[in-house]
Amino acid sequence: MRKRVILVFLLVIALVATSSCSLIVKDEEVDKQTTIIEVAGKTITKGEVNEQTEAMLDYQEYMYYLYGMSFDRTSDSSVSSARSSAIENLIQDAVLSKKTAEMGMDELTADELSEVEQSVESTWESYTGSVKSTYFADTELTGEDLDKAIEDKLVELGYPAKAELLDSQKITKAREKLRADVIKDVAVTQEELESAYSTRVGEAMTNYGNNPSTYGTDVQNGSTVYYVPAGYRFVKNILIKFTDEDNTAINDLQSQITSKNSELSTAESSLSDLGEDTSADDESAAQNRAALTETKDRLTGEIAELQTKLDAAKEAAYAAIQPTVDEVLAKLAEGEDFDALMEQYGQDTGMQSSPAKENGYPVSADSTNWVSEFRDAAMALEKVGDVSAAVRSSYGIHILKYVSDAVEGEVGLDNVKDALESELLANKQEEAYTAAVDQWVSEANAKVYEDRMN
Repeated sequence: MRKRVILVFLLVIALVATSSCSLIVKDEEVDKQTTIIEVAGKTITKGEVNEQTEAMLDYQEYMYYLYGMSFDRTSDSSVSSARSSAIENLIQDAVLSKKTAEMGMDELTADELSEVEQSVESTWESYTGSVKSTYFADTELTGEDLDKAIEDKLVELGYPAKAELLDSQKITKAREKLRADVIKDVAVTQEELESAYSTRVGEAMTNYGNNPSTYGTDVQNGSTVYYVPAGYRFVKNILIKFTDEDNTAINDLQSQITSKNSELSTAESSLSDLGEDTSADDESAAQNRAALTETKDRLTGEIAELQTKLDAAKEAAYAAIQPTVDEVLAKLAEGEDFDALMEQYGQDTGMQSSPAKENGYPVSADSTNWVSEFRDAAMALEKVGDVSAAVRSSYGIHILKYVSDAVEGEVGLDNVKDALESELLANKQEEAYTAAVDQWVSEANAKVYEDRMN
């Protein structure tokens, strides 16, 4: 009898062990406390790793969304990658927290604490202001009642509490002090500066040689330029734009023409696919061909009619702004200053800010970042100081001035030294800090029990 009881007991144990439906139910709260990482005198739990993993997945999903791409946050590869990143971040965070404490950098001075509190206050006002304008624009609540409603909404939306913001900013400030201490002696040598300069000049010569219009783009973007290709000049622009009403009418007609041309292209393609066979035994094909031909002829007529309207709309738009153009040209003929007139009449927003406001636009015969009418008129000016007649484009009417020539060749090191040195220093500082953090993490010898995540 006893043997039978033991046998039954063993069978039950075996069944439990092999069943696909486990009879053992984990306590979720207990499971969350499972140790996954031991590092820097700190224990990091499964719950913390999961929370950080979800945050990583949220971030990745958001970034994919920004670029219009789909992201499967439930796939094994996505979860595994996010978990690995989460574990690395948690280890690094623990190591840095210990390091700042060891070096006494988590103890903020009165001035540092005041700076942190001001930052928190500014951030908090931004949060509350955003929520108030979005959710309580028409509320009848006032005073403390409104403040309470806003705070409740912040909690509901997942915003951090003010105390959490303060703690976070304190940590950030301590880490900034740690980083500053690590990089305080990092410097850029003259040899490094000269080597980097030589490299940048070579890269610019190759880049602009392959694509000359890139120089103009770099100048417009305010990028540091190390070499000037041949053939560039600087031109200032007084633009008198179409009125908003005329511009809308023109754009609407152009949109209609584009749509009709797309339909015409489809009809012509379909007609071509039918071939040239007009034999009577293919009645269906003949009917299709006739219908498509009719559609093609109709669309061709409609496009021609719309083009006539567009031409008329453009002429009306030019006529509406011509008096202002004539006024500007008359003042220029009387010797008034081009820059002053550009300030008074010009409607080209690009000419209202640096570097174009001071130097003009960089233009060459190879430029692709200007409408052709503007580019060709700019290059037709014969000598520095020349001013063009009225130039029509899709934006309105331009009056151009040839300001200067871009001198071909290397831009001297002295002209780019500050920008280049700043860039190199920032890179060296980041490399130094990253190397220090990597070393601290390595020395911490973290123990990771990732198998317990399952």
